[in-house]
Amino acid sequence: MNHPMLTFPCLGLKDAAGPSVRRQVFQDEVQVWGFSLESDRDVLAWAQACLSPDERARAQRLVSGRHQREFMLAHGALRLVLSRYCGQLPQDLVFQKTASGKPFLPSLLSDHCAIQFNLTHSHGRAVIAVGNGREVGVDLEKIRPQVDVISLAKRFFSDQDQAFIEGGDLAQRHARFLQVWVAKEAKSKAEGTGITFPLHRDHVELSVDGTEGRLIRNGDGPDKTDIPIRFLPLDPGWVGAVAAVGRDWRVTLCG
Repeated sequence: MNHPMLTFPCLGLKDAAGPSVRRQVFQDEVQVWGFSLESDRDVLAWAQACLSPDERARAQRLVSGRHQREFMLAHGALRLVLSRYCGQLPQDLVFQKTASGKPFLPSLLSDHCAIQFNLTHSHGRAVIAVGNGREVGVDLEKIRPQVDVISLAKRFFSDQDQAFIEGGDLAQRHARFLQVWVAKEAKSKAEGTGITFPLHRDHVELSVDGTEGRLIRNGDGPDKTDIPIRFLPLDPGWVGAVAAVGRDWRVTLCG
């Protein structure tokens, strides 16, 4: 039986006008979108034109031209996705930030609907998570076999995380390292803080089937925050996870 996987279509100008019907996200789901950050000049120009002056300035501060392009396309994709929920044009969206710096859209908050979102992008791909009435966080990483993950794990992770990573064969260790990393990153983003060091204060505990996880505070029992982590079904060579407040939610793959 084939299980659905998250797809990564290229951005297209045909969607830039915005949908005629506003999209809904139910309170018991987190909707996840994927995009390829490969594009032609017209799409890149559209994405750049959609951004706020602050977003364009942030892109320009990036040293690499590739990173500048991917930043603009990823944030253009975010605007495109959110426009489907609020019924505004992507370029008309005005973001604000919480005290901890996490962006939100006032136009998506009401007594009946409180849409939260999070964006991650890495090596030419972007993932966007959208929830209703719950904070969400998402992270995506590409497996890079040349990275010495054992040395990194010994430097940053707990003994339990190190044992999990080293318990796999050579081909598995890189994926296991990134499972630990994206789990911690997604949860911290759902909390609105971003990943904080040191990382050895907790370790990742996986479900029997390996599709879910939670953080365990070392020496202090389970993490008291109710933010489970669910790993995303991705192509080989990629690892991603989404986290959200509460346990009564499911992942819906969008495309």
